[in-house]
Amino acid sequence: MEQSVSSIPENTEDYYCKDGLLYCGKCHTPREAFFAKGIALMGKNKHPIECICQRTEREKQETLISQQKHNDLVRRLKAEGFSDPSMLDWTFENDNGRSPQMCHAHRYVEQWQTMRSENLGLLLWGGVGTGKTFLAGCIANALMEQEVPVRMTNFARILNELNSSFSGRNDVVDNLCR
Repeated sequence: MEQSVSSIPENTEDYYCKDGLLYCGKCHTPREAFFAKGIALMGKNKHPIECICQRTEREKQETLISQQKHNDLVRRLKAEGFSDPSMLDWTFENDNGRSPQMCHAHRYVEQWQTMRSENLGLLLWGGVGTGKTFLAGCIANALMEQEVPVRMTNFARILNELNSSFSGRNDVVDNLCR
């Protein structure tokens, strides 16, 4: 079988080696490979492949796209999940370290899949100003970073929404249950 010219666009640094394959001038790995013995496609006996630097660049781009999709989803979850924008700052990183209960919140997030599958939750109680809402916000933010939808609100806001419009009560309940 006669070798035919590759359809791969050549860079000025690319070169053909003794084996008849096109090699990348940067990473010196093949940019094409031979078909299995006796197979030809449209009169050609070789096909394009990624060299190492092309594969690295593609993987880098895929990682960037994946990270951007993650960031967009987390941003949307937080916009829909929090009733107050200040809750965005209620994170484990912003904790002052004074609450010994924060270790339970960390563990809850770390064990989220188990907690969810076993239908386990946390009961937070204490006086006004003891950090219950902040702790819940830390959990909510951490779960949203894991792409878990969370809806954080409080009973006063729920009651206000229910009382503001009798006809909209079902909408309020539906939003809480999503």
